[in-house]
Order: sequence, then structure tokens, then C-alpha cells
Amino acid sequence: MKTMTKRIITIGPITKDYIITPHEEYSQIGGAVFYQTMTLKQFNANVLSIISIGIDDVEILGNYFENVSALLQEKTMLYTNIYDENLKRKQKAAIPLNPIKPEDINRNIEQAEYALLSPLSPFDIPVETVAHFKNNNIKTVLVAQGFLRKTDHSGNVIKNKWTNITEYLHHTDILFLDENEAKTAFQTDTLNDSLIKDILIQNNIEQIIITKAENGSTIYTKENIYHIPAIKTTKIIDATGLGDTYIASYIYKLQETQKIFTSGLFASITAKEKLKNKGPLIASKEKIEKELKVLLNKYG
Repeated sequence: MKTMTKRIITIGPITKDYIITPHEEYSQIGGAVFYQTMTLKQFNANVLSIISIGIDDVEILGNYFENVSALLQEKTMLYTNIYDENLKRKQKAAIPLNPIKPEDINRNIEQAEYALLSPLSPFDIPVETVAHFKNNNIKTVLVAQGFLRKTDHSGNVIKNKWTNITEYLHHTDILFLDENEAKTAFQTDTLNDSLIKDILIQNNIEQIIITKAENGSTIYTKENIYHIPAIKTTKIIDATGLGDTYIASYIYKLQETQKIFTSGLFASITAKEKLKNKGPLIASKEKIEKELKVLLNKYG
């Protein structure tokens, strides 16, 4: 009898997204937890989603989630993503205070191996929630973007200083951010390998993953640095949720293989496939695995 893969938990707020590109405008369900869950669902992973959502918007969940624990709030977070021709994004948001606290996690989490914690504002996931998973021997994957942004008086999303970063890193196994977020988080104008290694060691973090758009991504451990190439496509449709697709597919493959470079390359291919369509990933695992085999021969 085949043993079921240990569970991956995705946790964070659901959003109502408005997407504006030079060619069209449309609305859809969103939030990091949505894109992560849909990616893992595409791979038939064992996933539990713990979400916050406004009580009047539950219908937008549709049939997307199969195994979900919903914390019902007064309002749903609203995001407007405005892209130019080069995928440079401006954002506006209406952010309610909907923290997901340890006492809100009422599902059995003991069978989980990883928890992807994905705040979209500094208020969504308190440090006690990260500690709750860590204390239950679940590897914590902190998607840092929410701590690094806030809204101004006009609702524009702007940078935010992550003042209690050390408290969070103390309970974090894997930290995930893009290079601009990393500069904000670590309060530096220039990222270098020595700085990242020091942060890993000082905070006892297993991995720091930094994505760099068309320049790929870099995965740091205390012992090694893995440079993951970006896999390019000329079919660029929708970049919303790209980083969330990357980290979900990376953790999925890492759980399966325990191989960092292989997992990073798998995630890079998956992100490329997501970029080719609106909404979440629709490419099959088989298609991605086929390309992975070819690229491992090339880069291996």
C-alpha cells in the first residue's frame, strides 16, 4: 500500500483581485495562498489551506479548494494590480485587519511537513502563528512580501520597514523573497553572498531563496549557493501569483526529492508555465517533469 505524502499547509488571506494590463482588465480570486494551493492541487499534492476571507465573499472560493479551513472575517482584502508592457507592477489595496492566530487553527496539523505562511500585509500572520507551526515540528516557509509593504493614505502599496524581522526569522526554516524585497528586509542597497550567509547563520535558517525575475533565482544554504536559471517564454499573459507558484512548486519538489537544485529548476519551469495563462497554473506535472529531465541533462 502506497504511503500518502505528508501534508503541505498553505496559510494566508484570500483576496479579490483586479488586474489591469495594457491590453485588458478583469477581476479574479487571488492571494498568495490561492496561487500556492492551485499549484499544489495541479500536482495532486496533499494540501490543507488555512485562509481568511470576508463572510460575504465565501462564494468566490467556488470549487477551487478541496481541503480548506476558512476563518470568516468582516471584509475580504482587495488588491488592484496594474502592469505595464514590461510586467512592472503598481498596486493599490484595501487591507482589513484579519490576523490568523494560533487559536484560529482548529484543524489537525500534525501530519503536515511544511507550512507556507504567506501574509499580504504586516498584520495577517503574527509571529506567534509562525512559532505555532515550528513548535509542532513543521518546517516553516515564510513568504516575506506582506511584511515589506503597506498602503499610503490613497491606498497605494508602498515599502514598509520590517521592524520585528528577527522575531520572525527565529521561527523560520525557509525564507522566500524577491531581490527588491530582500533589500528592504535586510536594509541594504546591495545584496551579496556574504550578507545572506551571515543572515542564515545568525538566525539558524535552513534556506533563503531570492528570485531575480529574468535573472533567475538564487537559493542559499549555510554550505552552498545554488543559481537557478530563469526559463524564458515569449508568451507572457499574467504575472500575478508568479512567485507564489514558484515557492509552492519548489516545496512540492523538495519534499519529493530533497534535492535543492532540482527543486529550484522544477520551480523555474513551473513559473514559466504559469506566466503563459491567466490565473493559476494549468500545465500538467507530466509536462513540467518532461522539461525538467531535459534541463537537468543540460545544467547537470
